[in-house]
Amino acid sequence: MATERESLKVTNPKTRGVMFEYRVGHFFERWGYSWDRSGSSLGIDLKILKNGKLRYLVSCKKTSKPRPIYLTRHEVKRLSIEASRRGAEGLVCFGFHRTPIYVIPVKEVDKIESTRLYYKIKPGDGILLSEFLEDRLEVNI
Repeated sequence: MATERESLKVTNPKTRGVMFEYRVGHFFERWGYSWDRSGSSLGIDLKILKNGKLRYLVSCKKTSKPRPIYLTRHEVKRLSIEASRRGAEGLVCFGFHRTPIYVIPVKEVDKIESTRLYYKIKPGDGILLSEFLEDRLEVNI
């Protein structure tokens, strides 16, 4: 029988991030997309496809705290360049403690608060991923 300590589920930040990537991927799947996880920390966590065509490159950010998420300018630039090179749209999907999934298209990241080196994603930034996909569904019909 497991002790009380063994039965407590402790999640480290890396595991939490990977779990969030899968959560985002499965969310896209429910909207008719297929996806592939990169499995490395190169700034692009997910490739999202529709009918075999690459639509989105996604960087996922998750925190268990209600404080800002810092995103490096370098990571945003790399995501933007790679998305453009591959004919896809770059997205930053993020979540805070017990929130739904939010998204900021990479072309709109410069609208949020920033410093010389980082963008500062706060609760209230971006839009719900479901709203983003609803808007895209109308465009793709």
